[in-house]
This record gives sequence, structure tokens and C-alpha cells, in this order.
Amino acid sequence: MKIRYFMTIPLIALVMTFILDAAIIDKKREMNILLLPSLPKPIAKEYVLITSAGQGTDAYIITDIANKLMIHNYFMPQAKEEDLEGAQTLVFVVGYSAIGEKLHGISHDDEKQRIIGLLKKAEKKNMVVITIYIGGKQRHEKRTEDLLSLIIPKTDYLIGTKEANKDNFLSELTKNSRIPITLVNEINDLSEPFSSAFR
Repeated sequence: MKIRYFMTIPLIALVMTFILDAAIIDKKREMNILLLPSLPKPIAKEYVLITSAGQGTDAYIITDIANKLMIHNYFMPQAKEEDLEGAQTLVFVVGYSAIGEKLHGISHDDEKQRIIGLLKKAEKKNMVVITIYIGGKQRHEKRTEDLLSLIIPKTDYLIGTKEANKDNFLSELTKNSRIPITLVNEINDLSEPFSSAFR
């Protein structure tokens, strides 16, 4: 009986250690995600070049928000590297659309190469890059995920909807990079975090 009792104590201690370790790891994960309601101070300057990443229509919504906020911007769905001349901030609105790419006569590989070129030029010019993803679960498919994986590591600020992050995809991409992220309930709530990047 005593032997069983003495074997139980170390076993309980071992289980408790595993539970505590798991809790510490989870806490560290949370600490690595800079989840903010908006930015505490501006990071971006005008003028702003807004472009689509994936040729979805969400970029038109963000351009409309920028215009209402009176943020000096140019909207070019297929912006090229040379279009960044004079711009201080680059905004990617991510969302893959097969129809959008077909409409513009480009392949998905062409779109990826365009984005890579813009990111390289933005880095060379020391530009602020803001990424916005509002597509939600219905648009959360492989090609959109590829675009997000390509852009987010080079991003200074990420804005998305909670619906878009339902599977924690956005959180996972930002957790080790210390990129500030704001998740809003709905599209109408995008104005405040977007504005906070400039004012």
C-alpha cells in the first residue's frame, strides 16, 4: 500500500508540471501577439497607394473608407513598382478573386510576382506597409492564404475582421513577428484603426 502511495505522488507532480508548462507556453503565445484596438500613435504618412492583392473587390471598400477619412490616396488595383514613386505608405487589401484576375488578364503567378516586386520596392524605400484582410471565412482559401503568408511578414500593421481570423490564421502569422494587429467586428469598424495609422 505504501509503495503505491509513494508512486502516486511523483506521478501527480509530473502531471502538474506538464499542465503548468502548457499554461506558460499558451501565455507566451498570447504575449507574442500585439492585438490592439487601434494604434497608440501614427506610423504612416500620406500620400497612400492602395492596391489589391488577389484582385478582389474589397480594395474598393478600403478606398472608399480612405476617401471618407480624407486620407490622400491613389487607388491602383494593379499598381507596379514605378507607381510607388512619391508614395509614403503602401496599403495591400488582400482577397483572391479568380474573376478579378481573369478580368484584368493576369495569372495568379503574375499577381504574386507583382506583389513581390512592390514589397521589395517598398522595403528599399523604407515605406510603411499596411495590410487589410476583410474577406472572412468564405474567402479564406489556399490562394488567399498564400497571399497573406507572402505579405504579412513584410507588414507594419495588420487590420482584419474577427470573422477573417476565426481559425486564428492571422494571429498565427503575426505571433512571432511582433506585428501589431487589430481585429474588428465588422467592416464599418475599420475606419478607426485605419485612421490611427495616420493620425
